[in-house]
Amino acid sequence: MEFNLKNVIKFVLFLGLGLALLGWAFKNMDLKQMFEEIKHANYFWIFIAMLCGVLAHASRALRWNLLLKPLGYKANNWNAFYAVMIGYFSNNLVPRLGEVTRCAALAKTDKIPVEKLFGTVFIERVIDLIITMIVTLFIFVSQFDLLNGFLNDTIYPMLGSGSENGSYFKYIILGGLVVGGLGIYILRNKIKNLTLYKKAANIALGFMDGIKSVLKLEKPFLFIAHSIFIWSMYFAMAYFTFFSYQPTAHLGYQAGLIVLFLGTVAIILPVPGGIGVYHNLVGLGLVLFGITEKEGITYATISHASQMIMIFVVGLISMVLISNKLRKRITADDVL
Repeated sequence: MEFNLKNVIKFVLFLGLGLALLGWAFKNMDLKQMFEEIKHANYFWIFIAMLCGVLAHASRALRWNLLLKPLGYKANNWNAFYAVMIGYFSNNLVPRLGEVTRCAALAKTDKIPVEKLFGTVFIERVIDLIITMIVTLFIFVSQFDLLNGFLNDTIYPMLGSGSENGSYFKYIILGGLVVGGLGIYILRNKIKNLTLYKKAANIALGFMDGIKSVLKLEKPFLFIAHSIFIWSMYFAMAYFTFFSYQPTAHLGYQAGLIVLFLGTVAIILPVPGGIGVYHNLVGLGLVLFGITEKEGITYATISHASQMIMIFVVGLISMVLISNKLRKRITADDVL
C-alpha cells in the first residue's frame, strides 16, 4: 500500500510539474491566435508525420521479435505491434508503466513468459540509449558553431556574463572538470564502494550486455537496420511537421535534428507524455533558427498534440483488438 501511494504521489507531482511548465510556456501566448493558427495548419503534413510515428512503432515491434527468437520464442507481429502501442499509450498516462503493460499484453496473447519479455525490453532500452548518445554527439559536432553562438548570445547573458566573461566561464567549467577528474582518480578506491558508483557500473555492464545480445542475434544487421529506421522516422516526425506551419516551413534538417534531440530529452524525463517540457525545450530550441519563441511553442503544440492523438487512437484500437483476440480464445477454450 505504501509503495502504491508513493507511486501515486510521484505521478501527481510530475504531472503537476508538467502542467506548470505548460502554463509557463503559454503564459505570454495569445491562445486565441495560437488556436487559429493551428486550425489553419496544413493537416496533410501532420498526417504524414503521424504515419511516420506509426511506422516507427511497427518497426519497433518487428525489432522486438528479433530479440525473442534467440530465446526460443516468436510472437505474432501484429500482437507485438498492438503491445508496443499499448505500452506507449500507458507511458503517456503514467511514465514507466508502458514497459509493464507492453510485456503483460504480449505475454497473454502469445503465451511468452513475462520475465523473458522484460529482459528483451531492457536490451531495447540500452540500445536506444546508445543511439540517443550517438545522435547527441552528432548534433553537437555538426551544429557546434550554432550551439556556441547560442551560448554566447543567450545563455551567458542569462548568467550575467558578457562575451568576455563568457570565455572565463568556459575556463571555469574546464578547470572544474580537470579538478573533478583528479579528485575521482585520487579517491577511486573509496568511490568504488559508493552506491552511485555501483549503479553506474551496473549501467555500463548493461550497455555491454546489450551490445553482446545484438551481436548474437541471427540477423544482427536487420536489427541495426530497424534501429536506424526507427530513429529516422522519429526525425521525420519532427521534420515533416515543419511544413504544416508557415513560420517553420522553411526549416531544414539541422532544425529537425535539434527538435529530435530536445524531444527525446523531454520524453525521457518522468513527466507524463513530456507535457510542458517538450513545449518549452522545442520552443526555445527553434529560436536558434530565427523562429520566435511564440512560433516555436505553436509548432511544439502542433507536433506534440498530433503524436499524442496518434498514440491514443492507435493505442485504444490496439487494446480493443487484443481484448477481442483474448475473448475469442477464452470462448474457444470453453467449447473444447
